[in-house]
Amino acid sequence: MGENSKIAWTDHTFNPWIGCQKVSAGCKECYARKLATRYHWVNEWGKDYHRTNEANWKKPIKWAKQAVKDGVIRRIFCASLADVFDANVPYQWRWDLFELILETERIGGLEWLLLTKRPENISKMFEDMQCVTNVRLGITAENQEMANKRIPMLLDFWTGKNFISIEPMLEKINLSITWFTATVGDGPESIHGLDWVICGSESGTNARPFDIDWARSVRDQCVTAGVPFFLKQMPVDGKLTILPELDGKVWNQFPK
Repeated sequence: MGENSKIAWTDHTFNPWIGCQKVSAGCKECYARKLATRYHWVNEWGKDYHRTNEANWKKPIKWAKQAVKDGVIRRIFCASLADVFDANVPYQWRWDLFELILETERIGGLEWLLLTKRPENISKMFEDMQCVTNVRLGITAENQEMANKRIPMLLDFWTGKNFISIEPMLEKINLSITWFTATVGDGPESIHGLDWVICGSESGTNARPFDIDWARSVRDQCVTAGVPFFLKQMPVDGKLTILPELDGKVWNQFPK
């Protein structure tokens, strides 16, 4: 859980707690569940939640100060082994996390990446954080159903920086269905609301099939809309490859 993250689109990974529950098809082969079971971080995945120790909670402050010293902004992916907006997480834990985020905002140097499969909880759980400037809020859209459901919720409930994670990508997804049309007031309004799209295949021994044309389709949609596209991983010659080439180019774009 750490300082030099193995996740290609972030600099740091921070887990304030460990534990989650299955909510959609993307959860079937959940790597967090497998890791938590292997290392006995929780007694029973889906029911048990474990708050990490105080030493771990101090790391973001250290990272923020170092980033300021280095004169850079570093990304910190929060809760790779959980979901910040999981209603089963104790209220105090989430509030302590938000206090930590605010403390690092005062220091500077960090952009927090909060990724959720529960955007319906954003408005009530994150209401007091709408003005925070160091958070980029995202949703997982592993298939068309979840893209249709979650993207409008994110854009309706959150007006700050955002991103979409299409990982694991389980089928071809047309983002334009939800991307460019959202209900505003009494009718539809064309919007260009996404800041960043991340895409990737499933990993692990039971990884579900992935088609390169699915990634190519999302890439083309992003290029057309002028949205940064990040292809994290996909099978190449039967081997999972991090930051693979797609049509002769590594697509590792970040938002400004």
